[in-house]
Amino acid sequence: MTRKNQMRNLLIGGFATACLLATAGVASAAGYGGAPIKSPYASYDAALHQRYQAMSEMEGNESDSSDAWSYGSKAIAARDGFLVLPDDPANHKLTAEQTAFARPVYTHLLNAYLAGVPDTATTDMADAQVNFDCWMNDIEENKNAARAQVCHTNLVAILTRLSGPDAKVPAAVRADAMRAANVASSTASLAKGESVSHRLLFEFDSAALNGDAGATLDHIVRLAVAYPRSIVHVTGHTDRAGSAEYNHALAQKRAANVAVALGLRGLLLDRIDEVQMGESDLAVVTRDGVAEAENRRVVITVDNR
Repeated sequence: MTRKNQMRNLLIGGFATACLLATAGVASAAGYGGAPIKSPYASYDAALHQRYQAMSEMEGNESDSSDAWSYGSKAIAARDGFLVLPDDPANHKLTAEQTAFARPVYTHLLNAYLAGVPDTATTDMADAQVNFDCWMNDIEENKNAARAQVCHTNLVAILTRLSGPDAKVPAAVRADAMRAANVASSTASLAKGESVSHRLLFEFDSAALNGDAGATLDHIVRLAVAYPRSIVHVTGHTDRAGSAEYNHALAQKRAANVAVALGLRGLLLDRIDEVQMGESDLAVVTRDGVAEAENRRVVITVDNR
């Protein structure tokens, strides 16, 4: 029996259980009267685990314990090798227009799973599934429209890239593909292997983001959306006032706060690389003990790999 036929039988035979597993985000389907369904895609499971864990941490940082638990449970299920499917739109309170987009995308993702896409495009498939869940969750809660839009744009761009120009993709995805292209055209052109950096400055002995940071962070997220294979490096720095140990911890807090702010704007945390340089890499060279404003910074670099 081919893998495709195996997967078709697996999904048809335990489809109700599988949907409950994916929607409720539990590690075992036993509570619904069925046995846990094993996944044949180990690498895909690992990719899902990483992404759902990042989503769980992000929701936890927003004090949304329900969504943190749901995403965390999906992460555990994927880590343990169980089948984790995208959320079923029927289990979300969506408008008719949102459902018209979500239902064919959901079917498209299931068909891609059956066709073995997790084996051939593991990262893209995992990104598509998690961005789909993210979009439905945020659009239903109506609390973070910016992140919902980022997840939607990510999803459209990934599905368009996965499917190719001649493939049968949902009409809603084709209609929205131009939106992703517009996002890319509104940002800096970034060739493969190139990077672009921005910096945020901080007050003395503070890790709090100031009011001017929002526009820079929004631009970084738009750029990361336009280049979905990029990594965002967030590097924390301090001046030389205080001890080296204290400054290392302060740089860590600054980088962490920037990473959380990017996450709240819809950037998946597994795309963010945090580094703490403390006082060891100065923008302006000073003597020990000098409080130099230009050194109190976080540098954010989008690296298009």
